[in-house]
Amino acid sequence: MSWKSIGKRVLATMVCLSLVGGFSPLIWAKKNTAEKPTTINQSTASTENSKVIDHNQSDKININQASAEELAQKLNGIGKQKAKAIVEYREKYGAFNSIENILEVQGIGPAFLEKNKHKLML
Repeated sequence: MSWKSIGKRVLATMVCLSLVGGFSPLIWAKKNTAEKPTTINQSTASTENSKVIDHNQSDKININQASAEELAQKLNGIGKQKAKAIVEYREKYGAFNSIENILEVQGIGPAFLEKNKHKLML
């Protein structure tokens, strides 16, 4: 049997089946595309995630760069005097190596750190 005759038989079979209505190549293609699971657009998802990250970062304050005014405004339980003490400590001894090092500042205790730990960053 030659390839030409095999091709004709396959084509004839497809035509017969399509007449029955269950195997039209166009209908089959539409069914396959309709049944594909929907995917999330990666660029949209990453943009939405970056907005969440940016929002979370804007709530945080860098204790190695913030001014006394910024510290007093954004942190709970701290006034201008303690904020100045943090800046003076930083200027005298250098940048904080960890967030817990803020406990070395005169007047800053564990209760302050516990209230503000989620807002602090280096």
